[in-house]
Amino acid sequence: MRRILIAAAILTFAPACTEEANPDTDAILALTGDAANGKLVYESKCASCHKADGSGDASLNYPNLAEHASHESDAEIVTVVLDGEEAMPAFRASLDDQEVADLLAYIRAEWG
Repeated sequence: MRRILIAAAILTFAPACTEEANPDTDAILALTGDAANGKLVYESKCASCHKADGSGDASLNYPNLAEHASHESDAEIVTVVLDGEEAMPAFRASLDDQEVADLLAYIRAEWG
């Protein structure tokens, strides 16, 4: 039983640990983002949880973007925006590729 649980955990979390090619992510990364437009996306979609200054709220599991953005790749950030993670919802259905590219440009301009 223990081996089954370990195998299930590996299968569940292994995809999140690898940076596999994703056609959606690759298409977004090929775009040139506009940080000014990304700020508008951030203010409307992200600031309610991550706060205007990106500090987040650890008690609600909303990470501090200044701490996280600097050690995550562009592909990792885009994947989290598209698919969500933990308390964060997925924005795949509500943001188009250019909006995600703009958001990434804003995150990089503000927090690295």
